[in-house]
Amino acid sequence: MRDNLGRRIITAGLVSVALLIVAVPIAKLATNNAAVYEACINPGNGGMRLVDSSTPCHNNESRIQWNEIGPPGPAGPMGPAGPTGPAGATGATGPAGPTGATGPGGATGPAGPAGPAGASAGGPPYVWVCMPAHRPNTIGSQRLDLYVFNAGAASADVSVNILDSTGNNLKGQPIPGTASDTYPGDADGATVPLGIGHTRDVNWTLPTTGGGGPGIDGVTNVSFSVRVVSTNQPIVVGTNFMSGGFLESKCGLAPK
Repeated sequence: MRDNLGRRIITAGLVSVALLIVAVPIAKLATNNAAVYEACINPGNGGMRLVDSSTPCHNNESRIQWNEIGPPGPAGPMGPAGPTGPAGATGATGPAGPTGATGPGGATGPAGPAGPAGASAGGPPYVWVCMPAHRPNTIGSQRLDLYVFNAGAASADVSVNILDSTGNNLKGQPIPGTASDTYPGDADGATVPLGIGHTRDVNWTLPTTGGGGPGIDGVTNVSFSVRVVSTNQPIVVGTNFMSGGFLESKCGLAPK
């Protein structure tokens, strides 16, 4: 009798353990799709047989169930990084951003080369005119001086022409009121070279224009103006035409 009692105690313990094992899986059957195993246990002899869900257990057996999936194991170590995937397609251009603030002004660049002379800039030929070149009703004897300065960057080709009232060049003509003096200057179209920064001085005697006498009528061979021409370089012209301190003469660059 004691053996039967011990056998029954062992069988009951096994059934209890089996019930505990399947308690959690049975609770999860409603949400778990994994396979569920069923068995019939005989508490009298400890026997167990697997059955399907449609097979009933005998009257002396108890039904148990358990899930084939065990509890989750610990997380495994992180695997190595995979290779870099290909670049994705270029996205659409986004909207333009707001205009940025104006930056500081840049430094002033170097000056460019000088352009060609315009029509109003007095390009060559440079023509100067000085007048008057005599004093009416005057007995001549004073010296008249005309100065030509080369303001260019190269040698200037200069022509000085002393003219009468009708524009005739008086070069080589006798000066009225003098014994044998003649007008200096250059022939029409002839030029004299003048170095850079050099000054040419052309001088002659003031003609007599009054007091009568042979060949003195105030017009013939009397200097009325002086024309100075530079064919290639800018020049500056001035005079010192004096007669008793009252002869005023001005020189100016003729407009184009």
